[in-house]
Amino acid sequence: MTPDIQTPCFVLDAARLRKNLETAQRVREEAGCKILLATKAFAMPAAFPMMRDYLDGTTASGEHEAIMGAEEFGKEVHVYSPAYTEDEVRRLTKVAQHIYFNSAQQLGR
Repeated sequence: MTPDIQTPCFVLDAARLRKNLETAQRVREEAGCKILLATKAFAMPAAFPMMRDYLDGTTASGEHEAIMGAEEFGKEVHVYSPAYTEDEVRRLTKVAQHIYFNSAQQLGR
């Protein structure tokens, strides 16, 4: 390990990420669909400025991921959770453009 790099640290291969993003962009254009970043799988806000140019937004599995997507990524936010409290839904409506419910009954509550 290089002495001037403090460990532990996250190392990102920006060139490889950009290549993957270019593939995602091509798929998006050819398929006419939106491509979202699953923040559960990759929550690295330092990479969001690069990713923002290629992706349509983020998807979150809860309130904290949704807030991060809104504040750090700054595009569409989609949220899914098996259950929400009423207060959580109220807060999510301020940061998310799409909230997915597990059932019609859940939506009715």
